[in-house]
Amino acid sequence: MKKLSLIPALFIALVIALPTPVFAGDIMYVMSARAKLLSSPAFGSKTIENVSKGEKILAVEKKANWYKVIYNDKTGWVSRLSVSSHPPLKRTRRMAGADTKLKDNSRRRASSVSTTAAVRGLTDIDRSRVSNNEQLDYASVELMEKYQVNNSDVVAFMDGIKD
Repeated sequence: MKKLSLIPALFIALVIALPTPVFAGDIMYVMSARAKLLSSPAFGSKTIENVSKGEKILAVEKKANWYKVIYNDKTGWVSRLSVSSHPPLKRTRRMAGADTKLKDNSRRRASSVSTTAAVRGLTDIDRSRVSNNEQLDYASVELMEKYQVNNSDVVAFMDGIKD
């Protein structure tokens, strides 16, 4: 008796868990910027037309990951990845004139001089002393690299910090 009541419960659970199928005549919306209406359910097939984001298409059949649709009196296939049963959300656009402000405030890529100086441990002040119009003074850098610090210099320096 318990086995019989378990079968309808499993059937109902399966029906609820499975995604709703596309029935002939379902309205779908293009979600990607542009969806290709293709002649067959394959990405390599001939493009019939490009459909813009937000356009309504009529789904008449589903085959694996493809929908057979009607758009502007043309029948073709679109990938399920580019459509949805819900319309796309409206997005706000950026303000006009913001490009100039963005360029002024954006961080620019560090020059090779800045990067090299940073790797070698030079601060902005050190870099300004060894730089001439963003041209690295290699002689000064080599001089700094040749400078050797021995243990007694480190101890003397550390003792000076403690005072």
